[in-house]
Amino acid sequence: MIQAINITKKFDDLTALDSVNISVGTGSIFGLVGSNGAGKSTLMRVMSGVYAADGGQITIDGEDIAHRPDVRKHLVYVPDDLYFLPGANMNSMAQLCRNTRAQFDDKLYESLSEKFEASRTKPIRSMSKGMKRQAALILALASKPDILLIDETFDGLDVIKRHGMREVLCEAVADRGLTVIMATHSMREVDDLCDSLAMLHKGRITLQSELDEAKSALVKVQIAFNGDFGQDDVSFDGAKIVSFEKDGAVATVIYENERQQVEYALAAKNPILISVLPLSLEEVFIYRCQ
Repeated sequence: MIQAINITKKFDDLTALDSVNISVGTGSIFGLVGSNGAGKSTLMRVMSGVYAADGGQITIDGEDIAHRPDVRKHLVYVPDDLYFLPGANMNSMAQLCRNTRAQFDDKLYESLSEKFEASRTKPIRSMSKGMKRQAALILALASKPDILLIDETFDGLDVIKRHGMREVLCEAVADRGLTVIMATHSMREVDDLCDSLAMLHKGRITLQSELDEAKSALVKVQIAFNGDFGQDDVSFDGAKIVSFEKDGAVATVIYENERQQVEYALAAKNPILISVLPLSLEEVFIYRCQ
């Protein structure tokens, strides 16, 4: 398990992270989502040890990485802004990984390179953005970490390579309990891959939950009555209305209440139309970060 406990990080007068807490269990794929400048990359760098936190601690299986830097050997970080040694190709970077990662698996490196048709001798500087991202992911996976942090996981990969890399990640999670934390702008990636997530907004966590729980935390309803009506007419005792939008005779209302409570209370008002609609993860993010 990896945890961020009351993490604060400042850059001069800017507080990039403000008492952030997240907890990620072993053998899970965790999505870290947020708008530009929300603090996702900063949190990933603090969790990997690239940045030192100004407050709080990062622990891996209860060990503080600031006091026990050796526990970071179980972690690999693939940043958004990739770096490779000058003049390096994949084979020379693999040699570096062998020298620094005791668990580097040559057979896995070779099989992944063949699976994704990656050139191991071509200079990485001459590769496209997607090929560089693919090279970094192959090297990271072949290092067989216990925890893999990836910033913008599939950025630049084409559809086929993206699908293949998803399969490889899921296999590693299922077969050997790899823990993956992926920071991304793509709600589709989170929806497809993750079993839990945290939403980061202006340096604060606005939500952390299982994926299904995040979607069910809000209830979206379309409703209509005979005659004109407003927001007060769709309220009830204990109602938490997040959004009210009316288009003609029909209103769309978002509640932060349990679905059963909403349906029961609204049915008692005798509407001529009531329909509970599914919420997308993108909608959850928008309403949570307003």
